[in-house]
Amino acid sequence: LMIRMKSDAVLQTLEEGVHNHHSPEKVMWLCVILQQLLDATKPPKYYDSVEIQMARTQAEAWIFSSVGVTAEDRDTVCFLAGVEPAAFKTFAKKVLKTKETVFIRKRINAILHEDSY
Repeated sequence: LMIRMKSDAVLQTLEEGVHNHHSPEKVMWLCVILQQLLDATKPPKYYDSVEIQMARTQAEAWIFSSVGVTAEDRDTVCFLAGVEPAAFKTFAKKVLKTKETVFIRKRINAILHEDSY
């Protein structure tokens, strides 16, 4: 991946996938983060349903909120996943601005659908 961050758990998960050495709880919280990133990066289409539009908007709000319950929930999920919340927000901003979004979305989908964990 062109997007580099020092020892970021999300980037490491994208590069390596989920492994048996991850606890089931950590895997679950990493999957929550990856699903939010997947929803936020879904390219808009003119025929998107209201549900898809809402999922994209809610994921972006979850990732980028600064205050309130949503921000607290995101920070809690990040800590439980072993991810620094500020690093995740920075990573997500870079993902949304990169031309590698298609590749990153494919990688996230592959991780979320792995049977090995």
